[in-house]
Parts: sequence; structure tokens; C-alpha cells
Amino acid sequence: MEVGGKILTGAAATALLALLGHYVAGDRFVAGLENTAQTEMTAQGMDNVKVSFSRDPLSRKAVLDGDVPDDVKQKALDAVSGIAGVSSAVWAGSDLAAGSKTDGGDEDADPAATAAVTSCQNGIDKAIEGEKLSFRSGSAYVSPASNKLLDKIAAALKPCSDLTIAVGGHTDDNGNAQVNKILSQERADRVGAGLVERGIPESLVTATGFGAEQPIATGGGPDADAQNRRIEFKVQAINKKETNDAKSQQEG
Repeated sequence: MEVGGKILTGAAATALLALLGHYVAGDRFVAGLENTAQTEMTAQGMDNVKVSFSRDPLSRKAVLDGDVPDDVKQKALDAVSGIAGVSSAVWAGSDLAAGSKTDGGDEDADPAATAAVTSCQNGIDKAIEGEKLSFRSGSAYVSPASNKLLDKIAAALKPCSDLTIAVGGHTDDNGNAQVNKILSQERADRVGAGLVERGIPESLVTATGFGAEQPIATGGGPDADAQNRRIEFKVQAINKKETNDAKSQQEG
């Protein structure tokens, strides 16, 4: 085999190994979310509720199922959606989703807004599927590849003009906790600013650094650290009541 052919073969093998490694890490991540969610159901006395995540393709969207009353379904959905790393939660075979209300709930709940949140969250999840924002070690410098990913995320957010986007920065637990929290905030701020630069209204973007306070993988080691170092995006409906209250205070 000629040298050029050997180089191409080696490069192809390396790329394949990298792809396999990425898929394995992603599958472990999803499996960890599934285990955490199921443990949460048990802890809250909802053993009959089963939680699953798609493996083909890999997804952070939780699908819940089980023979329980609607109020329990809603409680389970809200509990699972609050788990770090879970993008959204829905009930199999129904329109129930995290954040929605059953009969007797909040009269101000807007089914259209709930559907819009779910749709936009799914759009972001699809945009970043199989990819991850990355930074220079110990800094908030966004890599060129991640800037391209920000382009895709911003494009997915363009139809979501009446919704807010919360950017969460997370680190592993190596090093000083306070330094990690500051770094996670800087990275969240940088990503939030990147979305604003790409046309997302600044008033709709929030950025919060959590440091290592919300790990999604336990046990330590390179794989767990890589999963815990992440940027998360959570679409939320604008709280119209709070907005109106604030407007009234300004006018008073």
C-alpha cells in the first residue's frame, strides 16, 4: 500500500473510533438520565411510572408511561423535567407535557404556549443532537466549531420570539468550586451573548453558571467529567403575570 493510502486509511480509522466513542459517551449519558429519572420516581412514591429515553436517535426528551391518575402524571412530568440534563418530558400517548396543567390547575395556563415551548425545545435539541459546545481549557473562548453550532441553535430559536431561553453553564468538580462557578458563568454569558449577536433579543436570554453543583454523571473519571462539562438550553414561556406586575410598578 502506498504511503498516501496508509494515511487515508489511518485517518478513516481514527474518525470511526472518534465517532464510536462519541456515541458510546452519549449512550451512557442518556442511560444515566434514565436511571436518575427512574430513581426520582421511586423516591417520590411513583413506582408505577416508567421513564425512557430514545436511543435511536439519542435524545434527552423523557417519555413517561404508566397507569396512574392525571394529577400524578403531571407531578411525575414536572419532577423529571426538573432533572439536570433532561430537555423536556411528555406522557406517552397523550398531550400532557411538563409545565402543562390538568383540570383544577392554574386557570392562566395557556395550552398554545405549552405547545410552543415543547416545539422550540425540540428544535434546539435537534439542532445540537450529536454535537456539543466546547471551550478552550480553563477559559470561555468558544471554538470555531462551536460558533457554527451556535449558528444552528440561533436559527432554531428564531421562530420562538415569544419565549425565553435560559442558558446554563456547568463544569466538572475538578479544582476550586468557586473558580469553577465563575468559569461556568463566563461560559454561559459568552454563549448568551453569542445568541444575541445572532439576532435573539437580549431581553429573552438569561445566562446562569452553576459550576459543578448539578452533575449529570457520577463516579468521576474522564467520561463523567466530559458529560458534566456542558452548556444547557431550556426554553420557557414568558411569565405574563410577572411582566404585567413589573409594568404596573414602572407606571405607578
